[in-house]
Amino acid sequence: MNDVLSAHRLLLLLRDEIGRRYRVHLIVSGVVALLAILGPAGFVGAVSIPEDFYRGFFLGVLFLWGTISTSLALTDLHDRNANSAFLLLPATALEKTLAPLIVNTVVFIVYLLIFTSVLSLVGEALEWLSLGPRNEWFSPFDRTVWPVIPHYLVVQSVFFLGAAWFRKAHYVKTLLAVAVIATGVAAVNVGVAWVLGMGSGIFIVSDVDGGVIQPLSWLFSAAKVGYFVVLPPFCWFVAWLRVQETQVSHGV
Repeated sequence: MNDVLSAHRLLLLLRDEIGRRYRVHLIVSGVVALLAILGPAGFVGAVSIPEDFYRGFFLGVLFLWGTISTSLALTDLHDRNANSAFLLLPATALEKTLAPLIVNTVVFIVYLLIFTSVLSLVGEALEWLSLGPRNEWFSPFDRTVWPVIPHYLVVQSVFFLGAAWFRKAHYVKTLLAVAVIATGVAAVNVGVAWVLGMGSGIFIVSDVDGGVIQPLSWLFSAAKVGYFVVLPPFCWFVAWLRVQETQVSHGV
């Protein structure tokens, strides 16, 4: 087991991953915090500020900052000047894949939850001192926040695959690839629906009680399972294969 995955080596890689990137994240955190605190104040007197401002702030930052950070997670893998050090690290391809993956999922989500909570306390304290209470305090246990986390994991997995697959312009190329694939899937769905006919009754099945199952309901259920359960592990798996391939071919 230690030849493939070692907890000790993985922890060292996690420490190195966080240590190399924490300065950039601190700078981004400062800019984001400034925008979050000054943003509501800039709207006072112009428009009403929604009570769930910090919930929307968290979700927006989660997907924007999270996907950008993820798309840059494996830049050392493709950088001709840095990939030698990356490939020569005394760790397996699986460990080199898991370290940035964990940082951009578990670590990033936990950090952003804490960051937004503290930011909302500071921001609302300043608002209360100057203008009175404006927004609702952000809670990391908010019921409206956690249902969105699985969607982030799906989106993040796609950008993580793009980080491993593309050599340059990872974010833009991943967006373009997603747009092309989504367009193709939509076209296929429209074609299938037109050929089979949504109201033809081909996919209507009677249950044991004599009731009727809605047309293509099974297809939507399968798509949901594929979206949440199959797609993220598949993207992470292919990303690992890409790292493994690059490591075997010495970065070529």
